[in-house]
Amino acid sequence: MDETITVNGGGLNQKNIMKKVLFVGGIALFILASKCNAQWKLTKNKIVTGSLIVVGGASKGFNETLLFHWERFDKKFPNANDLWWNPAVSWKNKYKNGDPMQGAAFSGSTTVLVAFTDQYHLNNFINRGAIISGMVIKIGERQKFKYYLIDFAYYSLCYYAGFAGTYYYFKK
Repeated sequence: MDETITVNGGGLNQKNIMKKVLFVGGIALFILASKCNAQWKLTKNKIVTGSLIVVGGASKGFNETLLFHWERFDKKFPNANDLWWNPAVSWKNKYKNGDPMQGAAFSGSTTVLVAFTDQYHLNNFINRGAIISGMVIKIGERQKFKYYLIDFAYYSLCYYAGFAGTYYYFKK
C-alpha cells in the first residue's frame, strides 16, 4: 500500500515524488555545475566517495523498511530469520538469552560490537561507516566555496538515490 499525498485534487505517491526530486535535483546539479564554468568535475575521488554515500543511503532506506514496513520485507523474503532481520525481535540478540536483565550476550554486544547482533544495527554501522569514510576521503580536497555547494548537491543526490533504491524496492 503506497502512502498517497493529495495535491490539487490528484494523488501523488512517495515513489513518484522521489523520482521527481531526484530528477529535479539532477537538473539543478547540472545547472549549478555549468554556472561554475565547468570547473567542477566528476573525478575518480567523487565517484568513490559518491558510491560510499549511495551505500549509506541504501542502508538507511533498508532500515526504514525493516522498522516501519516489516510486512513488505517479510512478504518478499518469507524465509528470512526474524531473529536476525526483524527489529521488533532481533534487538534482544545483544542480551544473554534475549533478556536485558541478564546483561550483554558477549563482551561488546551492547556497545562497540552491537553491529554483529542483528541486521538493524549492522545497517546503522554500514550507514555511518560509509558516510564517515566518504567524508574522510573528501577532507583533503581544497576548492572554492561554490564547489562545496555543488558537492553538497551531488552527495545529497547520491544519498537519496541509495535510499530510494532500497526503500522503494519493498514498496512495489
